[in-house]
Amino acid sequence: MISLGLDCGSSWCKGVVWDSLASMPLKTVCLPTGWDLPAAVAKVLAVLREDLGPAPMASTGYGRALAEGAVLRPTEISCHARGASMLRPGASTVVDVGGQDTKAIAVGDGRALSFQMNDRCAAGTGRFLTMTLDRLGLTLDELDDLETGEAAPIKSVCAVFAESEMMGLLASGAPRSAIALGVLNSLADKAAALAARLGPGPPVVMTGGLSACRPLAGALSLALGLEVETLGLGRFAGALGAAAMAAEKAGGREA
Repeated sequence: MISLGLDCGSSWCKGVVWDSLASMPLKTVCLPTGWDLPAAVAKVLAVLREDLGPAPMASTGYGRALAEGAVLRPTEISCHARGASMLRPGASTVVDVGGQDTKAIAVGDGRALSFQMNDRCAAGTGRFLTMTLDRLGLTLDELDDLETGEAAPIKSVCAVFAESEMMGLLASGAPRSAIALGVLNSLADKAAALAARLGPGPPVVMTGGLSACRPLAGALSLALGLEVETLGLGRFAGALGAAAMAAEKAGGREA
């Protein structure tokens, strides 16, 4: 059974062609969402459907209602729980640091049991990290090359105040690496606080756009007191989960 999964978020629109028989993705697509959400959905679906016959599809994320022909439109929570379990069998706790919100999900048998979400302030999301890197002239890939050292403390819980605090640190001569590490620690502390409410247990994995960021996983491990694993295809976890649900729906099973 070939199925499609779409996860269109505020920053990136992701898609997967899933082969349930081989239990592997045949194609992955990731494009910037930009300002035109319907156009982003259409572009990703066009790439997914290229050279492909009719296939069931499920969509999730902010753009889930825009995907024509979807047989299911499940929540991001359920899709990330399912996708994380496909990528890391036995996953018990999932942390998804997204562009607009951060989610911690307790998982059992590939299903979401409970969750906590922060969607009230950008300081606890990937958007703030992106803004920080732009200000510091760094890229996400360069974070992996930062030398481990003393992190500059970022104490503000509000994105606006945190940015002012960061500018003050730059003016005082604080190294860019120290500020970047401080922002990562701040982000990790907020995500760990969400996960702690669930009584997290191992394995703990990250999904979403920052799921391959090793420094963030390290900071989150320290904040949570548990090893946090990175996933190579973690940013596609939502789309993978959606694709698996579409295949089950088409096969007459409960998604």
